[in-house]
Amino acid sequence: MIPQISIIVVNWNGKALLNDCLGPLSRQQGATCELILVDNGSSDGSVDWVRTQFPEIKIVQLPSNRGFTGGNLAGLEAAQGEFIALLNNDTRADERCLKELLLPMMRDSRIGISAAKLLLDGTEAINSAGIGLTTAGVGFDRGYGEGICLYDAPERVFGACAAGVLYRRSMLDEIGFLDSDFFLYGEDVDLSFRAQIAGWKCAYVPTAIVYHKLNTTAHRLSDIHVYYHTRNLEFVWVKNMPTKLIIRYLHHKIFQEIGAFCYLCVRHGKWQPFFRAKRDALKMMPVMLRRRRQIQGWRRVSNAYIQSMLTSVFNRAWLRRKVSQLLQG
Repeated sequence: MIPQISIIVVNWNGKALLNDCLGPLSRQQGATCELILVDNGSSDGSVDWVRTQFPEIKIVQLPSNRGFTGGNLAGLEAAQGEFIALLNNDTRADERCLKELLLPMMRDSRIGISAAKLLLDGTEAINSAGIGLTTAGVGFDRGYGEGICLYDAPERVFGACAAGVLYRRSMLDEIGFLDSDFFLYGEDVDLSFRAQIAGWKCAYVPTAIVYHKLNTTAHRLSDIHVYYHTRNLEFVWVKNMPTKLIIRYLHHKIFQEIGAFCYLCVRHGKWQPFFRAKRDALKMMPVMLRRRRQIQGWRRVSNAYIQSMLTSVFNRAWLRRKVSQLLQG
């Protein structure tokens, strides 16, 4: 018996993207799928177009934009599958992608997440080969900008980019799904962190290929991009990082904050969204601390294990890649 996969695609005024996205998903091979489109109050005729072109797709129509997290939460409520796949509306999945993502999860019941190999559409470069986490609590795409022939071996990784991922529903029932307070960005890092804390594993599957157009909803270094990235970094750190590791890596966190300030504010003039993000993160601290107590309460792994999954912000290879990305921005 092949278990059912519920594929959730969240859309907001992305009609021009939907044919490339939904076509391959409707033709997935070797997997039993239901396809759910969640529309975040689009005004570009997306819903009517999908009803005409893909009448078999289940549509969840929201009256307003609830962001990536809110849209996927609404999709989960409508999903029937034992496994939950998330694909961005600006992606194009290989027609065997979901079968490949499912295989390691069928072999090992403790694998709760399978990460696709995301490629930057129209280039010869990787977008994400799974995600890592630095000692400052910052998630990053492994292999970003590197050649597509690299990262071609399956391996265990910290987590998965939610632009192309498969989750085990029983894991989500245990640890929760995306945090609605994130709205955009960082929600996949937060979910991956919770999974690791609870003892679930994430498999990187290089044969599951997804092409990603990247940043079509909110452009890189736009005010909305800077605001949610900056604010949500604090949520990930406060909710999930074990206390002893917060103390151990506090100077790494300070180093990261100084670097972000210099890059975003001094170099790019993003003073207003940067400081608004820090202010709003501070206002949300009581809520995040309550969630922290719950998350740390059901931790099943040691500090040493979490530490082994982290990449130091002073790692030379990581620093070189990060500096190269910042210079390009």
